[in-house]
Amino acid sequence: MDTEMEFNVAQLMKEPVGGKRKYEFGTPELRLSEALAGDPTDLVARNVQGTVTLTRLGAKLRAQGAVEADVDLQCSRCLEPFTIHVQAPLEELFRQTIDVVSGHPLPQEAGDDDLDVFDIDQNHIVDLTEPVRQALLVALPMRPLHSEDCRGLCPICGTNLNLAQCDCVAEDADPRLAALASLLTDDTGSGSES
Repeated sequence: MDTEMEFNVAQLMKEPVGGKRKYEFGTPELRLSEALAGDPTDLVARNVQGTVTLTRLGAKLRAQGAVEADVDLQCSRCLEPFTIHVQAPLEELFRQTIDVVSGHPLPQEAGDDDLDVFDIDQNHIVDLTEPVRQALLVALPMRPLHSEDCRGLCPICGTNLNLAQCDCVAEDADPRLAALASLLTDDTGSGSES
């Protein structure tokens, strides 16, 4: 697997508008997020790979492609670890900061502050690490499940109901809702007069 996430685009930036280059990229491991308080594990993508086409648009490059990776997650119902294969589109803009011919800094264009535009560094390198990280994070499920029919944990004893059945008896409803429950048990005809 290719382990390159950075590409020199100096020659592409010298070509006319519309010039293109296609690259394959990848890395064995990419940290998606730092460990949070109470959760000692980092969120890491493994076997990251993809393709990207860079198209020159004046002083910018449009990056279009796709990325895929394997991410270790925890099931939101039973809390068991599992691995999910994630695929995500890439669609980003990169801004030239240094003129390729003169080596002088380029001024920001109007409206660039409003856009999510990544910089091409002073050595004319496009680094795909951050756009790929963001694309993979967005592609992750909000409530990860190792299986759609996961039965989760018993709310009383915490037994994983996918592995064993517990003998817990479901508790009655919240006592604050007893008045509402009594409405369901009342005789529906008692309030009518003839």
